[in-house]
Parts: sequence; structure tokens; C-alpha cells
Amino acid sequence: MMDRLKDLERAAQNAEEELFASQCRRLESEYRKKEYRKEAVDSFAQLFSQAVDEKKEVSWLGICYLHTSLQTGSHEFRLSLYDEEFFFDPAPTELYWRPPCFFECFEEDMESVMITLRRQYPRIWSYEEEAVRRICVEYYYAAVRQLCFDLAGEIMETDAFQRAVKAENFTAFFGRYQGEGEILWRMKER
Repeated sequence: MMDRLKDLERAAQNAEEELFASQCRRLESEYRKKEYRKEAVDSFAQLFSQAVDEKKEVSWLGICYLHTSLQTGSHEFRLSLYDEEFFFDPAPTELYWRPPCFFECFEEDMESVMITLRRQYPRIWSYEEEAVRRICVEYYYAAVRQLCFDLAGEIMETDAFQRAVKAENFTAFFGRYQGEGEILWRMKER
């Protein structure tokens, strides 16, 4: 049974690799448009505005994906501003964000991947489909991570970001909620 799941995951990864190459070009094209970039940056500005309203000094910006979001199909990211206590911050400033276009592309990919897999593997169970989704979504998480990295300058130029009280070495990271992640950028206050 484990061999079948590993084979299924490998086949899904191969199928998604091909599909994602074309979807990636589509996403790049969409995010060259001002309205999509503005919509993404505005979500971050709204988060920083909340921190300003709360008079909160922030040390960390977390851009986190949620496994429950994948399971429910909401495809939201949790944007959080934490104080120096990081995950132990008793009242982080939070906002849920769904980047436009990304997960419409992902769901299109999933339809295609599952059609391909069902030809090879009869009776794919729901737990196997969930495993396939977790494999394929990694491509989209990487694309959202890159988008957030690319938007850093635009986010930092917003009025809300400028007004927010940021600790020295304010850091933005991307990763799994309350799991591992990677630093996207760090700034030093003067």
C-alpha cells in the first residue's frame, strides 16, 4: 500500500511539473498587471494599518500557508505581525489573504493531474488524493513565496508600512504556520 502511494505521489509530481511550467508563465503575466500587484500589496498594507491602530511594535511578518486551508479549498495564507516574542506573542495582528489567480491555476492543475492518475491507478481513495494535493501544492507555495519576495519593495513603500513601529532587524518569513519557514527579507532600522 505504501508503494502505491509513493508511486502515485511520484506520478503526480511528474504531471504537475509539466503543468506548472505553463501556469507559472500565466501567473507571471497576471502579476505584471498593476491591479493584481496592487491587490496583493494592499493586503499587506491593511495588516500593517491594523498594527498601527493597535500601537503595536512589530518584529516579525509571517506569511504562512495552512494545511487546513488546502483541505477546505479556501487557499488562504495567514499574514501575521508578531512582537519580539514571535509565536508566543499573545495577540499577533492577523489577516487572511488569498492571492488572486494562484489557486484557480492550482485547481485546474489538480483536475488534469487527477484525470491522468485515474487512467493509471484505478480507485484512487480520498487519502491518496489528499497526498497528491499536498505534493502538487508545493509548486504554488513556492510561487507565492517568490511573489512575496518580489513585492517586498512595494510593501515597504506603503504608507502603512512606513507608519508601523518596527523593531530593529524587522524580519519577514514564509513557511508553514507554526512550522518551518525561511527568511524572505530583513531590514535594519536606523
